Amino acid sequence: MSECFKFPAELTIYEVQDVHTELIAFLAGKTEVALDLSLVEELDSAGIQLAIWLVNYCRNTGVQIGTLALSDLLTARLSLLNVALTEPTTSEP
Repeated sequence: MSECFKFPAELTIYEVQDVHTELIAFLAGKTEVALDLSLVEELDSAGIQLAIWLVNYCRNTGVQIGTLALSDLLTARLSLLNVALTEPTTSEP
């Protein structure tokens, strides 16, 4: 069973550095994780960048994301930017 990292309600430039530090420690030695971003209520571009970095980091290091829960706000912002955090359905160049 994978451990879950719960993100804070605010994911802005003011919180991202601390959350990033916590994520690095959390991911150390893990092969599978669950990520809960469902409570994110305040978000800016730094928070979006952190979410994108996290998914790419997991892909590049072989850490499987068992569960990825996104808040409505984060889902809407990612949709506006045409960014998908889940695996692509077709191969990308």
